[in-house]
Amino acid sequence: MWPQIRVPQKAHPLLPHPGLGGKSVLTGGLDALEFIGKKTMNVLAESDPGFKRTKTLMERTVSLSQMLREAKEKEKQRLAQQLTAERTAHYGMLFDEYQGLSHLEALEILSNESESKVQSFLTSLDGEKLELLKNDLISIKDIFAAKELENEENQEEQALEEKGEEFASMLTELLFELHVAATPDKLNKAMKKAHDWVGKDQATISVDMAEEAEESTKKEEKEEKPENPEEDKKEERRTKTVEEVYMLSIESLAEVTARCIEQLHKVAELVLHGQEEEKPAQDQARVLIKLTTAMCKEVASLSKKFTNSLTTVGSNKKAEVLNPMINSVLLEGCNSTTYIQDAFQLLLPVLQVSHIQTSCSEAQP
Repeated sequence: MWPQIRVPQKAHPLLPHPGLGGKSVLTGGLDALEFIGKKTMNVLAESDPGFKRTKTLMERTVSLSQMLREAKEKEKQRLAQQLTAERTAHYGMLFDEYQGLSHLEALEILSNESESKVQSFLTSLDGEKLELLKNDLISIKDIFAAKELENEENQEEQALEEKGEEFASMLTELLFELHVAATPDKLNKAMKKAHDWVGKDQATISVDMAEEAEESTKKEEKEEKPENPEEDKKEERRTKTVEEVYMLSIESLAEVTARCIEQLHKVAELVLHGQEEEKPAQDQARVLIKLTTAMCKEVASLSKKFTNSLTTVGSNKKAEVLNPMINSVLLEGCNSTTYIQDAFQLLLPVLQVSHIQTSCSEAQP
C-alpha cells in the first residue's frame, strides 16, 4: 500500500535546500550561497512571524518526489521476488507510469531555482526598496498560507459531486483567468475516462444484482448440493470483478493525480516564461487556489465513487477481504489530494519571481 506522506506538524527528516549546505564540493561558493540564504531568511523573518511555518512547509514538499520514488522502487523489488506477471495495483508505480513523478520533480527543480533567485534579488536591495519588496512577497506568501490553513480546517469536508463536463469547463475558465496559454486536455480526458468507467460499472452492477436476486430465489426452491462446480465458477467470476474494480480505482486515482501535477507544472513554466498578459502575482495566487481546490474536490469525489462501487460489487465478500481494498482506495484518495496541495505550495517561489520580474520591467523607463 502506498504510504501516506503528509503528517501535519511531524515532518520527516528533510534534505537540505540545494546549494545551502554541502561540505564536500565547491566549498567556497557554497559557503557564500549559504551565507546569502541565511541572511535572506533572517531579513524576511524579521517582518513576518509566520515565515518559519511557510519555510517548513516548503522544505517538506521539496523531497516529496524523492520519497515517492523510493517507495516505488521498494515495491518493484518486492514484486520482483513474487515472480508474477500480473499488472499490479500499486499507486506509486502507476503514478510514475503516467509521468507524475517526472512532472513533480521538474516542478520541484523550478521551485528551488525560483527560490534561489528570490533570495539573491533580496540581498541586492536595501532601504525602502527592500522593505517594499519584502511586503509584496509576504503578501503573496500569506495567500498561500491561508490556503494551507483552509486545507487543514476543511480536510473532513465532504467533496462536491460534480459532473466531468462541469469540472472541465471550470478548469478551462480558471486557466484562462490566469492569463497563461494552457489547455487541460490531458487532465480532462483522464477525468472523463474515470467518470465513464465508474458510471458503466455501476450500471453493470445493478444488472448483476438483479440477476443474482432472481437466481437466489430459484436456489431456495432446490436442495443445496455439497459440491456445485457452477457455484464455484460464479464465485470465481465475482472475485475477479472485485479485483478489477479495485485495480481500476487505484489506476484512475494515479492517472488523474499525475495529470493534475502535470497541469500545475505547465502553469509554473508559463507564469515564468509564457504569460499572454501580465497579471498581478497576488491575483494569480488566488486563481491557483481555486484551481487546486477544484482538483482536490474532484479527486475526492472520484475516490468516494470508487469505494461505493467496491462496496456494491463486494457485497458478498467477507470484511477481511473487502475492507483492505476500500481502505486502500480511501488512503490513496487522501494522498492524491495531499500531493496536489503540496504541488500548489511549490508554486509560491514561482509567483514571487514572476512578481519581481514584473516589478523590474515596470521600473524600467
